[in-house]
Amino acid sequence: MRTEFNASLNEFNEIFTIAKNSKNLSELKDAYINFEAKREEIFFWLMNMDCDDEQRSEYLTEFAMYEHNLWVDPKTRTLIGAMPIFDDDVYFEDIENMFEEYGSYFQRFGCLRADQVLSWDQQNVLFMDEFSNIEIVKRPDVLLNI
Repeated sequence: MRTEFNASLNEFNEIFTIAKNSKNLSELKDAYINFEAKREEIFFWLMNMDCDDEQRSEYLTEFAMYEHNLWVDPKTRTLIGAMPIFDDDVYFEDIENMFEEYGSYFQRFGCLRADQVLSWDQQNVLFMDEFSNIEIVKRPDVLLNI
């Protein structure tokens, strides 16, 4: 059981690294879909493994910490695993402002909150909708030529 779990964690890390090293939104979308699928696969395996509740809880906690440590360095508590952004001139605060101003546009595609936005480039935004679908849509500022 431990060997299979460790192998799954290693694969999860590899998929995360591929997503983190993506060169464009299309690559990131595919990699992030794989990342989410692997997370679900691990969680499903943990929930269905033949063990007692205490052992399952230990594995779930270990998995949660492992994933957390992909994003945040446990020693310095700084972000180390952010998804790439492909437009250095636009910051998350700009996306939040865009979301406030054009919220109905995003909501039309299922993006209900700004924190669902995963990344963006000069033309598009990548987000995860309420049903865990990963979508790419044109940025409203680009559509309106602002």
